[in-house]
Amino acid sequence: MDSNPVAIAIREVLTAIRQRKRVEEILEMVLSYCSDLASAVHGSIVTVDHNSQKLIITSVRGEDWTLEKQMCQLALGEGLTGHVALIGKPYLCTDTRIDPNYFPLFPNVLCELIVPIIVEEKVWGLINIDGLEAHAFDENTLNTIALLAELASFAIKLRLDLTEQERLQRHLIQSEKLASLGETIAGIAHEINNPLTSILTNAQLLALRRGGPADEASINAIVLEAKRTADLVKNLLAFSRKESKKREVMGINELIKQAVNLKRYQLRVNNIQLIAEPCEVSFPVLVTAQQMQQVLLNLLNNAEQAIAKNERPGVIRIECGRRGDNIFITTTDNGTGIPAHILPFIFDPFFTTKSLGEGTGLGLSIAHTLIENHGGTISAKSEPGHTVFTIELPMARSPKISHTNKESQPLPNPRLAKARRMGRILVVDDETSIADAICEFLDLQNITTDKANDGKEALELLGKTRYDAVISDIRMPGIDGPQLYEKAVAVDPYYRTRFLFMSGDLVRDTTQSFVSSLNCPCLAKPFALQVLYQHLAPHLEHLSNPAANKPPLLPYKA
Repeated sequence: MDSNPVAIAIREVLTAIRQRKRVEEILEMVLSYCSDLASAVHGSIVTVDHNSQKLIITSVRGEDWTLEKQMCQLALGEGLTGHVALIGKPYLCTDTRIDPNYFPLFPNVLCELIVPIIVEEKVWGLINIDGLEAHAFDENTLNTIALLAELASFAIKLRLDLTEQERLQRHLIQSEKLASLGETIAGIAHEINNPLTSILTNAQLLALRRGGPADEASINAIVLEAKRTADLVKNLLAFSRKESKKREVMGINELIKQAVNLKRYQLRVNNIQLIAEPCEVSFPVLVTAQQMQQVLLNLLNNAEQAIAKNERPGVIRIECGRRGDNIFITTTDNGTGIPAHILPFIFDPFFTTKSLGEGTGLGLSIAHTLIENHGGTISAKSEPGHTVFTIELPMARSPKISHTNKESQPLPNPRLAKARRMGRILVVDDETSIADAICEFLDLQNITTDKANDGKEALELLGKTRYDAVISDIRMPGIDGPQLYEKAVAVDPYYRTRFLFMSGDLVRDTTQSFVSSLNCPCLAKPFALQVLYQHLAPHLEHLSNPAANKPPLLPYKA
């Protein structure tokens, strides 16, 4: 058995590190051995708060440590301890009576030794020991304490690495959960969008049969609610999918509407009024839509939580506008407010006032980073009952603004009685109700249709007849839309630009990749039948009546 006290101390500390004991426990052990090996009257572990530039005593050893002495905080650079914290090198004061930098925390101390604990090239803390006699410590003492300080540094660095590893592991698990959630929601969205398409197309067909005013009101209500449900599904799908770095020019009103639609119901259930005031002009901004939605949802969630602490009715207001070359969005709530001493730190990583388990302290930090990456700013002002977050983004210079939700203009009533047919279309969808509704609509436009419920049946029809255009779903069992397109074009290149696709999940990566590689349009389910006809019209122009310049579509906005 080794009788060398230094070797024993090293072995015991290494054993504690190997057993992954708490850092605080290991530091207590290091301080105890340092004090005993040096026969010190006092010992302390001092940590350095680089943000406040203060030294904080966290562990003590020996007599005479009153609460007042333990609460003493020197500034960085103050006293011998502050000097070592500043320069990062050990210091041995053999006689405190002749050293002008000595801070007399204990008046009877005549010798002091301070050794820094360096973690990642930065002074994390210090080991400080005191002696009652001048020259109580020498170079051998300093070397021994420095060796134990290295072990303390190793234990802290190991703990930090393990903490980071655990954080990355949790992040990986969360990412896997989100990826799985995205795939699940993508499938659900497809299943929801198909019946929504059937509801919407059949509602539009009812309008073509010219019911009375009461019928028209009911039909319009069906169409409106179907489209609202489709928007919710689309927003939820976009938010849950793997983040896309691609930026696009969007109108600011569209951006706000996406986030508001996801939160409106939850806020209403919690008796919180959400007021969204759009701009008169939907100014364009160049953004990654999902990231901006994440920022806005985070602000709405924070406002909701602040209001929940109040007994009075809650109100959240979102407004937007233009200041010079910048577009601003403000969220205002009447919650408890953010205390003035906390406000400067709300965008710092891991800063949170929430209870354990209620928040990570990353939401506003991530929002700040995302807005900065877009060349913008985010700021906050608060007083009790009134908190305002302001986002500013540079206005996009591109004249192209997304028109994804732009409504089609109503055109004249369809011609229901016309001897000469305008063309022949093949409709392919495994959802029979959707295929039937599209065929009925096209028949009302004097367009001959054939229907196939899968890709195999469609290929058989393509082998017998040459169609003016093919309307096909993308996701189908067996031969799906992309495979049908490839086989049709391989047999007859004529079809290269004569497919019109439709899908209930245009957010899926494989769907996006396929659509972007083609020179064919793709409609997101559910869609307005006017839009469907507008895409078909160019393939039917050579057959249309020259006297009829406008395509016969529905008499109302879809």
